[in-house]
Amino acid sequence: MAETIDVFLECHGALSEHMGGDMVELALDAPHTIDHLLACARTRWPEAAGLLSRTACARDDALLPPETEVGAGDRIALIPPVSGGAPASEPSSHLTAAPLDLDALMAETEDARCGALVVFGGTVRLTNAGRTVESMDYSAYGPLAARTMADIERETMDAFDIHACRLQHRTGRLGLGEMSVYVVVRAVHRAPAFDAARFALEQLKARVAVWKNEYYSDGTHAYLEGTEVPHPERPR
Repeated sequence: MAETIDVFLECHGALSEHMGGDMVELALDAPHTIDHLLACARTRWPEAAGLLSRTACARDDALLPPETEVGAGDRIALIPPVSGGAPASEPSSHLTAAPLDLDALMAETEDARCGALVVFGGTVRLTNAGRTVESMDYSAYGPLAARTMADIERETMDAFDIHACRLQHRTGRLGLGEMSVYVVVRAVHRAPAFDAARFALEQLKARVAVWKNEYYSDGTHAYLEGTEVPHPERPR
């Protein structure tokens, strides 16, 4: 008889509503792999099946290939499509539940060589898709989100002729007009600074494990549709 093990699933985004909580337990029969774990979860929580079919898995700050072995008592984070934005368990320079500090980012990136400074700031806006918004709740899977933001900063530095790139994202419930994200880029010239800032922002929106739960004036709320996180390749 195949061994059945118990694993714990950390639910993010809309999965926490469809699966009945932020942390749920799953009895997993063999094979004890990520691929089979997701298949079993789709059977156990049919309301979440559609979203689970587009969900990646992570342990700590690393995404897990489908063939990854799972052990008894493992805690696996479920990463549904991210919408660009539970706060991180530990504050980091990339994610914070406190108001974003542009002055600190400016000081961090200050460079006398640079004549170009591009700052993008995103705020909670009044309307979305014809609906009146009252607030937005940003949640994140902290370890993976912070690592991905650091990766994007490095990739942007490598891809463009710039001297600094910093990203910072807010978590928690934000009201209208509150700042949710900053992108700060410095370069010698303006063209690469603008190009790099746009690139970094689009990468953040597509890849960082942040979810947006929008609250409306009619008392309803909804998670915004997002971008599916790709499964990593099997390690060689």
